[in-house]
Amino acid sequence: MEGNSEKKLGLGLLIALGIGSMIASGIFNSPTDLIIYSNPQAVLIAWGIGVSGVIMLALVFNMLSNKRPELKGGIYSYARAGYGPFIGFNCAWGYWMSSFLGNVSFTILIFKTINSLIGEQYKMPPVITFILGSALLWSYYFIIKRGIKEAGVLNVIITIAKVIPLILVIIFGILAFKGEIFYVPNWQNVLASTGEATSIGKQVSGAMGTVLWCFVGVEALVVLSERAETQKLVGKATVISLLITAALYVAISILSMGVVPAEVLVNSTTPLADVLLATSLGKAGAVIIKVGIIISNIGALLCWNLLTTEILYVPAVQDDLMPQWFKKTNEKNVPVNALLFTITAIQIFLIALLSPALQKGYYVATHIATTNILLPYLMSSMFAFKVFRNEKGCIKEKVISLISIIYSLYVIYAVGIAYLGLAFIMYSTGIVIYIKGKKEKNESVTSREKGYMAIMLIISAIMIILAVTGKITV
Repeated sequence: MEGNSEKKLGLGLLIALGIGSMIASGIFNSPTDLIIYSNPQAVLIAWGIGVSGVIMLALVFNMLSNKRPELKGGIYSYARAGYGPFIGFNCAWGYWMSSFLGNVSFTILIFKTINSLIGEQYKMPPVITFILGSALLWSYYFIIKRGIKEAGVLNVIITIAKVIPLILVIIFGILAFKGEIFYVPNWQNVLASTGEATSIGKQVSGAMGTVLWCFVGVEALVVLSERAETQKLVGKATVISLLITAALYVAISILSMGVVPAEVLVNSTTPLADVLLATSLGKAGAVIIKVGIIISNIGALLCWNLLTTEILYVPAVQDDLMPQWFKKTNEKNVPVNALLFTITAIQIFLIALLSPALQKGYYVATHIATTNILLPYLMSSMFAFKVFRNEKGCIKEKVISLISIIYSLYVIYAVGIAYLGLAFIMYSTGIVIYIKGKKEKNESVTSREKGYMAIMLIISAIMIILAVTGKITV
C-alpha cells in the first residue's frame, strides 16, 4: 500500500500508538484480577517473569523488523514466511479475533466504570449500556474512515490524557503505601484475598494471563509498520513504548496492593479508584481515576480498531489469503470493508453488555483474547529462531528467540485448557474464510492443509462436548 511520506507515522506518533495500544483495560483492572489468584509477593514474581518475557517478544519483533523489513504485515507475515499460507492465515485470523475481543472488553470496562462513577442509584440498565456501547463503537467507524494518520493524532491526545491519572496513582500510592498490607504472612500457602490454600507455582500461573493481557498490543507497531516512515522507527518505537508501559504497570500494581488490603481489593469494581480513595486525594482521586479509565479505554478502542482492521487488510493485499472483499480502500487509503467487518463483529459480541455481570464478562473476554494471541506470538518467536539459526555470530538473537518461545508456551499452559479449547473453536471458524480465499485464486486446499483443518475441527468438537457436559468450565 503506497502513501505520501507526510501521511506516514513518525516516531512520536508510533510511540504514542504503542503506549496507547498497551495501556487500556488491563492496567486499570489488574490489581483485582491479580489478587484473586495471587498474593502480592507472588505478583512480584509474575511481573518479573511477564515483563522479561514480553521484553523478549518485543526484541523478537524488533530483530525481525530489521532483519526482514520486506515482511510488513508483522505477526501474520512472519508466520506466513516461516510456515506457509495456512499457518500464516491462522495467525492473522487468531490475532484478529483477539483484537476484536479486546475491543469488546474495553467497551465492557467503560460502562462498568461509568456505572461505578454515577453510583448504584443511577446505574444504567443493561439495555441502555448496549445502546450507548453500540453508538460509541460506530463512531469509531466514521473516525477511522477519515484517515489513519488523523486517527493517530487523536490517539496522541487521548494517550496523554490517560497517562496523567496513572501518574497520580503512583505519586499518591507511594505516600500511602503500607508494608504491613503488602507483605502477606504465609503468602506461599494461603491466599490473603480468600483464605484458600495455594502454592507459589499456582499463584504465579494464575497471574500470567492477566500480566500478558496488560501487554497485548506490544506488537501493534509491527502490524502497522507499512504505515510508518521507516522500519527502523518501528523497532525503536516498540522498545521505547514497552519500557515506559512496563514501568507504569509494575509500579501501579505493586502500589495498589500496598494501599488496599487484599480482602477489599478482590471485590473492587474499580481498584485504582479505591487506591486513590485511600490516599489524601480521597473521593476526588477516585473520580479522577474513573474518568481516566473511561478515557483510556476510549483511546484503546481507537488504537485497536485501527489494528484490527489492518490485520484483515494486509493478508488480503500481500498474499491474497483473505477474500478480495477486504482489499477495498477509500480515498483516504483506509480499508473500509475490513473496518466494516471488524465493527460488525464487535457489535455482535457487545451483547455481553446486556448482562448485569460485567466483571465476569470482562474477565472472560480478556482471557479468551489473550489465549488467541498466544499462537501468533509463539509462531513469531519460532520464525525468529529459524531466521537466525544458521547465522554466524547471532548467539544473542538465538537466545532471545528461545526465551520468547519458552515464555509463550508457558503462558499457554498457565492460562488453562478451558481457554485453550475456546481458542481452538474460534480458530476453526476461520476455515471457511480461508477456503473462500483459496477459491478466489483458483487454488485447491492441499492435503496437508486438509489435515490441519481436520485436527482443528476434531479438537474443537471435543472441547465443545467437554464444555456442554460440564467437564471443563470457563
